[in-house]
Amino acid sequence: MKLYGWMYEAFGDDEFTIDDFRAVFPSPHPGKVMHDLIKLNYVDRVKRGKYRVIPPAKFVERIVEENLKQEDILKNATKEYAYCDNDAVIMWTDGYYWTGFTAGFKPIHIKVLEKDLEWWKDFFKKNDAEFSTAGEHKTLFGLSYILHPERKFRVQKKDDIPVIPLEEAIEFCKKNELTYRPALEYLDEKYKLNLFETYEHL
Repeated sequence: MKLYGWMYEAFGDDEFTIDDFRAVFPSPHPGKVMHDLIKLNYVDRVKRGKYRVIPPAKFVERIVEENLKQEDILKNATKEYAYCDNDAVIMWTDGYYWTGFTAGFKPIHIKVLEKDLEWWKDFFKKNDAEFSTAGEHKTLFGLSYILHPERKFRVQKKDDIPVIPLEEAIEFCKKNELTYRPALEYLDEKYKLNLFETYEHL
């Protein structure tokens, strides 16, 4: 990271060659260093023998893009899981009600079996995905999987996606009604649940 900073200081947005790099930064193996810098997304190969340092703003953008790509990795999971909490609400409301995220934190809540917890941790590490166990005290950021381990849980398919049953999603909304009242009203109307006599948001 420090070398990246000094390279941008030295070359800015200009193209440079291996010889240019060696002239500015004494190195016994400049070719290998450049290969590593490209692999780490610090440098782009513009054309044969020509390179450019990735601008800081673009570098940050790529970090975010790479993190967001992890949203589809559950398709490769071989253990049982079910979307829960606000993700279940999103699914059961057909995407009508989105909440539970910030500009810098986009959690994906899933229930997993307690006996599979270590497998899940290895799965996310292998896929370079951020994850945490529910209630764990750590700084959370970006697209992060929040694991809710349970001895057993029920799974229902919604548009062929595993999610907790509708009644459990409704109970989650009821426990947090101040936040999820619009979602409850949507579900009430769609599934004729008779939860409310009048609606505040629909």
